[in-house]
Amino acid sequence: MRIGAAQIPVTTNVEDNLKNILEACDWAVKNKLDYLLTPECALSGYDTMTWNLNTCGPTEQAMEKLKEYSKKTGLGLAIGTLWIYDKDNQSTGFGNGITRNQLTFIQKGEIIGYVAKRNIAECDYACEREERPQTISIKTDSEEFKIGVLLCNDLPGNWWDGGDNCARKLRQQNVDLIFFASNSAKDQGEHIKPMYDNLHNAMLRMAAFGTNCPIISVDNPINIDGSANHQGTSFTSGIHLPLESLYLSLIHISEPTRPERIAYARLCVKKKRGGGGGGGGGGGGG
Repeated sequence: MRIGAAQIPVTTNVEDNLKNILEACDWAVKNKLDYLLTPECALSGYDTMTWNLNTCGPTEQAMEKLKEYSKKTGLGLAIGTLWIYDKDNQSTGFGNGITRNQLTFIQKGEIIGYVAKRNIAECDYACEREERPQTISIKTDSEEFKIGVLLCNDLPGNWWDGGDNCARKLRQQNVDLIFFASNSAKDQGEHIKPMYDNLHNAMLRMAAFGTNCPIISVDNPINIDGSANHQGTSFTSGIHLPLESLYLSLIHISEPTRPERIAYARLCVKKKRGGGGGGGGGGGGG
């Protein structure tokens, strides 16, 4: 299976976000990929304070266009977005509907499922914690992979306050590959941001090592609010292999030359006999 990751700007404008996603999709189709991963909230934008039943319409319409694209091209998609469920039910603290921060999986024009954020952060205003399994199966005509999903705070969210160690749980579930989508804060200042960057990337590398599983990660290269950022991503976008700490066998697409630009990477994954995923890849930039 050929899987790609798209480091693309995530703004608060759904039309701009859809344009960025479709450009990445065109790259994926041109490179004959089976699946494409996008950052956290890549479609809706990370504007949780104004996200409600009155503002979700453009995101739902954009999702229909992505389903049409998938049906036409056969490209599978893992789309980061806010989403509303059970619109007639009351959500804790904010309007109607149950809001989740999730990756939506699309295959052959149909939504096959979603995995939502488990370790909710302060900026996930009114989003509900997801209690479902953090895994999903994706398929091609000849292969099926069990994918573990981590969304931003699912990786480092337990380091200070405790809570779920989501990476450890994925190890226990014997996933073949981990998708990690983030939209990290990057505006803490020149002295604080490097400290967070080091923490984030150490946790990302340890998660690959501890789970003994490749991780495909992608971060938003600009600020959460859609404003310009010239300090680069916080989590490193790219492909992280379990033994990178020992052998540096990894591909980064956000360091050191493309931290604030649109960039793409691809990974070929093939199951070994007896299970487990592995592979190699290459990067590209825009």
